[in-house]
Amino acid sequence: MSKSATSIVGIDPHAPDPQAAALGAYLAGQLGTRLELYSAVYNSQVTLAHFETRASLEHARELLVAQARERLDRLASELPGEAVDCHAAWDHPFEEALIRRVLEREAGLLVVGLPAAAARERGRWSAGHWQLVRHCPAPVLFTQGVPWARPPVIVAAVDPVGRHARHADLEHRILAQAGELAAATGGELHAWHAWEPGLGTAIGGLDRPLASELPGERAAQRHREALDEALQAAGVEPAHIAIVQGRPEQALPDYCRQQRADVVVMGAIARNPFGRIFIGSTAERVLDQLPCDLMVVKPESFRTPVPHERWPQQEGIPPLGVPGI
Repeated sequence: MSKSATSIVGIDPHAPDPQAAALGAYLAGQLGTRLELYSAVYNSQVTLAHFETRASLEHARELLVAQARERLDRLASELPGEAVDCHAAWDHPFEEALIRRVLEREAGLLVVGLPAAAARERGRWSAGHWQLVRHCPAPVLFTQGVPWARPPVIVAAVDPVGRHARHADLEHRILAQAGELAAATGGELHAWHAWEPGLGTAIGGLDRPLASELPGERAAQRHREALDEALQAAGVEPAHIAIVQGRPEQALPDYCRQQRADVVVMGAIARNPFGRIFIGSTAERVLDQLPCDLMVVKPESFRTPVPHERWPQQEGIPPLGVPGI
């Protein structure tokens, strides 16, 4: 991340998140980036159907944006460190507005707070979070609102043999991003990789293993060598290297609990034929099981489908959203 880059914290104007703002301020200070608190403002009732003139409509929107900016200013005044930029704009939907702001500021990091476990459906993220996973070009840090340890424990979850192997630059970006976080915060970096000794399949409702293409010891050696090559290529020297046998969706949360990890850095890989972004071998099953924050990194070649321009302002024309969601 460039020292001149901006870190953005996405703030819901209806539910400001001081924990996400505090984490953004901490990381901006450690990384040497500018911090911005940003809110996208929208109300479906503020249309010409409820206002006599366009001037009165625009005035109502400006008032709502000004109120959101005032809330951001109050939130920023409670943060430590240097001056914080605050910006609010009329834009919708919220997650696409965040991506547009990332593009406008060429931000190097987006921080977004996750709702409390009791406030979201168990086992699922919101559709908006998934849009950010799939379509935000900058690294996105999803925080559960728990302050990081000083220094933090940072886990880089890589897959140099499996699906990610076709995207070696993504492994390098995961390791480089995690390494930069560790260096800036004085954190403890862990390089983590899980592999299954045999392929699994569901036959008649039962999990039955299929034979591995390599004997166990040879397969294990292959994974160790692949991880070593990825670390060497990225120029990263972690404090700990963990190569685990088992399903990643089970092994990664367990490892993070054991190590008291503060954040996991993972990769989202290229689109499949249906226009989706996958988040590596742990996939969607692991996300709600993580006991810590999550940072999602994309390949260098990724280009977001979200348009730079805001959706058309003509009344009665709703935003179409991003294709493939």
